[in-house]
Amino acid sequence: MGTAGTYRVEQERRMSMTESKNKAVAQLLESQLQNWEQARGNYEALASVLVKECKVGPYTYRIQFNPARMVSSGAKVDAKTISQRKCFLCAANRPAVQQEVPFGTHYSLLTNPFPIFPRHLTIPDKEHVDQRIEGRFGEMLQLAEALSDYTIFYNGPRCGASAPDHQHFQAGSRGFMPIETEWKEQGKHMVTRQGAATLWQLDDPVRSTFVLESGKAADAETLFSTVYQSLPVKEGETEPMMNLLALYDTDKWVIFIFPRDKHRPSCYFAEGEAKLLSSPASVDMGGVFITPVEADFHKITAAHIQQILEEVCLPSTEMDKVAQRIRQANEPKVQVGILSAPSIEFAFSTPYQQEGQPVSGKQKAAFADGQIEWNGKRYDELLFAPLSPDTDSFELTDVVIGINFHWERKENQRFQGALKLIVDNGKLTAVNVIHVEDYLTSVISSEMSATASAELLKAHAVISRSWLLAQLRNTNKQTLPAGETAYTATDEEQIRWYDREDHTLFDVCADDHCQRYQGITRASTPQVREAIEATRGETLMSGNTICDARFSKCCGGAFEEFQYCWEDVKHPYLLKQRDWKADMTLPDLTQEDQAEQWIRTTPDAFCNTTDKQILSQVLNNYDQETTDFYRWKVSYTQEELSELIHRRSGIDFGQILDMIPVARGTSARLWKLKIVGTKRTLTIGKELEIRRILSPSHLYSSAFVIDKEEVSSEGIPGRFTLTGAGWGHGVGLCQIGAAVMGEQGYSYQEILLHYYIGATIEKLY
Repeated sequence: MGTAGTYRVEQERRMSMTESKNKAVAQLLESQLQNWEQARGNYEALASVLVKECKVGPYTYRIQFNPARMVSSGAKVDAKTISQRKCFLCAANRPAVQQEVPFGTHYSLLTNPFPIFPRHLTIPDKEHVDQRIEGRFGEMLQLAEALSDYTIFYNGPRCGASAPDHQHFQAGSRGFMPIETEWKEQGKHMVTRQGAATLWQLDDPVRSTFVLESGKAADAETLFSTVYQSLPVKEGETEPMMNLLALYDTDKWVIFIFPRDKHRPSCYFAEGEAKLLSSPASVDMGGVFITPVEADFHKITAAHIQQILEEVCLPSTEMDKVAQRIRQANEPKVQVGILSAPSIEFAFSTPYQQEGQPVSGKQKAAFADGQIEWNGKRYDELLFAPLSPDTDSFELTDVVIGINFHWERKENQRFQGALKLIVDNGKLTAVNVIHVEDYLTSVISSEMSATASAELLKAHAVISRSWLLAQLRNTNKQTLPAGETAYTATDEEQIRWYDREDHTLFDVCADDHCQRYQGITRASTPQVREAIEATRGETLMSGNTICDARFSKCCGGAFEEFQYCWEDVKHPYLLKQRDWKADMTLPDLTQEDQAEQWIRTTPDAFCNTTDKQILSQVLNNYDQETTDFYRWKVSYTQEELSELIHRRSGIDFGQILDMIPVARGTSARLWKLKIVGTKRTLTIGKELEIRRILSPSHLYSSAFVIDKEEVSSEGIPGRFTLTGAGWGHGVGLCQIGAAVMGEQGYSYQEILLHYYIGATIEKLY
C-alpha cells in the first residue's frame, strides 16, 4: 500500500474512533440527564441563565450568571481545606448515580453536574495525583482528537482548578467560547515553529495568549515543552501558572495557552461595592465570564473584565520576554568546521570548561596515532565550552581563508561559542559550535561590507539563514571523499560537482565552499546586528520545504538553475530569469549563438554596475582586489593553458587544440566543456570543475566564450582568450544585483522574491 493509501486508512481509523467516542459520550449524557436529578436540574437551568456581551478591544466576552458554579468559583483551594475534604473526583467519593465512560488507561469521562456548556464533561485521572500538565499534554491532545465535538480545557492548580489535588481535564461544547473563532481574524505574530507546529502570540495587551497549531502531535508536544520550560514559576509553585484550551480541527490541533500571574484578582477579596466574585479559569480566559452572584452579573462591565484580565494574566512585558526565551530555546546550533591541520594552536582569553575543569590561556593540540594529544593525554574528541556564552571567546591561529582562490591567506581568528576538536582524515579539525543567529552575524559581516544598506543586509540575513537551516535539516548527508559529492567518469567524459554534503563530521565549513564565516574577527556593525534581529527566524520557504537559498557575487545578468551546478534536481524557486525588471525577457542562453551574443555584450541588469559605493557594500577588502566581474577577459598562451590544465586536472592533454562548449545552463554557464588536445580529448563538468581546471584558483564564472588566436599552420592555437560573464555560480541571489535593488528602493522582501521565484518568507523561530 502506498503512502496515500496508508494515510487514508489511518484517517478512517481515527474518524471511526472519534465517532465511536463522541457517540458513547452522547449516550452517557442522555442517560445521566434521565437518571441524575441534580445534573438534570442544573442542565435545564442553563436554558434560562442570564447572558450579556461586551467587547474588550476587538474580542468578545460573554458574561453568564450561573449560580450553580458557586461550587467552583467560591471553592477554597488552600492546602488545609484540601487536606480536610474528601476528593470529589476519586471514584470512591463520587455519587453512586454518576456514570463513566473510560478513556484509555488513565481517564474517566464524567458528566459535570454543574455545567457551563450545553455539554460539559469532567475528565479525572483514575489515580489521585496532583494537578499538573507536565507529561500530560499528549493526553490532552488525544482527548481533543477523540472528542471532536468538544473543546478540552485544563486549569492549573492555582488557575481555577477546584480540585488541585487530583489530575483532571474538562471538556465543553465546541465553539462555545468566542476565542475559538475570533483569534483567526485578529492580530498575531509568529513566535517560532517546530516541524509541523507553529506558535503564535496574539496581539492582545489585556489577555496574554499563545496559540499553538500543529498537524503532528509529536511536534506539538515538543513545542509545548519549550513553552512550558520558558514560562516563569513562582516560588512555592510546582509548575508555571496557566490555563489551556485544546481542540482538533479537521487535521490539526489548536491549543490556546494563557500564562497567568495571579490566581484571583483583588476584587475577589474586596468588600462592599468593589467586590466581584470572579475567579477566572480556562472558560473565562476563552471569553465566557462566569458570575455565580446575580448582583455581580448586573454590575460587571467591559472595564471590570479588562481590569481582572490585566491583573491575573502575565503582563505583556513578561510575555515578550517569554516569547524571546522560546525563540532562543528553539534556535538551533550549528557546528562549523574552521581549520584542519596536523596540529592546532588556540587560546582562551577567559576561562573555558573541559569536562568540568577550567582551561585558559594558550593551548596546542596535535594529531597522534589516530587521536588528539593535548596536555599529555589522548582523546578521541575534545570539547571546550564557554562559561559565559555571551561574552567568552577563543582564538585560532593560522586559519586559512579563501582556500584555492586568488585571495587565499592565513590569519588568526576569534570565535564565540564552544570549540570542539575532532579527528578527520589524518588531521585535527577545529569546529565552532554556535547559535545560528550568532553564526549569521559573522556570515553577513564576512560575505559583504558591514556598512551595506539595511535592505540588502536583511535580504542576506534571510538567505544565509535559509541555506543553513536547509543544510541542518538535511538528514540524507552523503558519505563521500572530502571535497567530492558526485563524480562520474568514462573514457570520453568526467563530470564532478561539489557541494557541502562532504561534511559528515560537522554541519558546514567556514569558507566559500559553504558560507564565509570568520567568527568575530570581522567587525560587526550595529546595522548588521539590527538586520539579523529584524529578520530573526525568518526563512525562505517553498511550500513546507526550507529553500536551499544559494547566492553568488554576480549572476552576469541571468539566473542559473540549480541542476546545472550540482545534482540533477530542479528546485521550483531557483529558475531562470533575467536580473532586471519583470517585463524584460531572457534569451535562451542554453543555445550557443544566443549565449555568445549575450556574453559579448553588456545587457541591462541590476548587477551591471560600476558604482564604487554600491560595490563596496558587497565586496570586502580582498574581494575589491577583483574589479571586473560583470564582463571579464582572461588570456592564456598555449604553454600556460596546457600546463595549467595538466596541473589542475592531473591529465596530460598535450597541446590544447580546442575547447568546445557542449552544454550550457540558463545563464549561459557551461556545465560541459570538451577539451581537445594532441594526446587526449575529454569532456569535463560541471560548472565549478570547469572553473577550477581553467584557473590557478577559480575562474570567475563558467559563462564564457573562447577565442583561438595565433593558430599555427598545424592548427595549434598560440593563445586562448576567454570572454566571460559574472562571478560565481549565478544560482539564487546575486549579491551585486541585490545591492543595486536596495539602493533603488526595493524592500528586502521584494529583493528576495525577485531571486527566489514563488517562495514565501516565514518565521520559524
